[in-house]
Amino acid sequence: MRHNPYFGSDKTGYQMLIWGDVDETFETNIKATEGTSSWISYASTKQIKVSDSDGSKTIYLKIRDDVLNVSSQASATTSLDTTLPVANVVTGPDVTKISKVATKDTATFTWKADSKIIAYEVRVVPAVDSPHDAGSLIGTINGSTNTSGSTTINADTNTTTKITGADLELASSGDGAKIIKVFIKDEAGNWSV
Repeated sequence: MRHNPYFGSDKTGYQMLIWGDVDETFETNIKATEGTSSWISYASTKQIKVSDSDGSKTIYLKIRDDVLNVSSQASATTSLDTTLPVANVVTGPDVTKISKVATKDTATFTWKADSKIIAYEVRVVPAVDSPHDAGSLIGTINGSTNTSGSTTINADTNTTTKITGADLELASSGDGAKIIKVFIKDEAGNWSV
């Protein structure tokens, strides 16, 4: 007669078998198939590295007790997304210089994301290849608009950003050329570069 293991407080001698869409080099006992994986000591938590290609990942698990009664199979599925989103400027900026003087104090440009995003930030950065956390976020206290947001924007949706000279100076003081970059964050939490 086959029984599912009893999970009381004492799990001495229990083992687990894990397999699925895994990186087989991370843990030698955890493989792609049930037949090639090995039983390992039971642990209430276990770190597993999934295979590195983007897409759906499923991990399977069975547990057996100290007299080799094996549980039914359990599974969990997740999705791996390591592709960075890309923001593209569609039009603009409408001017190449701005100041803090009325009628010469704003620049606007329109941008869009290549995928659905959940957040964005417009920053003054030290170099063209600067990462998301470099530089300073351009604020909106002096009339700038659409310089940051935690909102869902669908792919290929145009967003127009307006930057005022006063907000630009607060983000990066001093005269001279400034590198302004749009960073976007996709649903997987990846920020653009």
